[in-house]
Amino acid sequence: MKSWDQVTKDASDFISFLEQGNFFNKPFQMSGDYKIITDAKVGINYATNDDFDSFDEWETVTDTPNVFPDDFEWSDKIKYKLKQNNYFDFEQKEFNGAKEKWVYGEACILTELMYRDIGIIFQCYANDCFPEIWKKILEVYLNGGFPCGWDEHLPNGKLVVYSNN
Repeated sequence: MKSWDQVTKDASDFISFLEQGNFFNKPFQMSGDYKIITDAKVGINYATNDDFDSFDEWETVTDTPNVFPDDFEWSDKIKYKLKQNNYFDFEQKEFNGAKEKWVYGEACILTELMYRDIGIIFQCYANDCFPEIWKKILEVYLNGGFPCGWDEHLPNGKLVVYSNN
């Protein structure tokens, strides 16, 4: 397990992304096998629907024990440091109208998922281990998209990416 200083050094590109303050300000245009959507309601459905009828539940695809190796350590120190740094104040930044589109009930699904994803991405840096799905998720964020679901059922399908424009 890496020290916080080493994690922040390794995660410098991601930290710059979080601190930049201008999320989702241009269309997501990255080559790859992605299902790109522009309707937040469709994204909310992918992110929250857990009936498994048409596609796998997003949390099952990204955050179940079989995604991470057995020796992956979930560090409370990393969680503490993220909270201490207020997740690099990402929620206070400019979202270019995306936050308002992702409100579901009383919650903003976009920021809730970003908190979760940031935590997991930092755990990946701390372990020096990025499962394939988390490599893709990180790459999508760094290229201006919002990873929000999985289209179809594993092992088939593709990552669903919300593009704000």
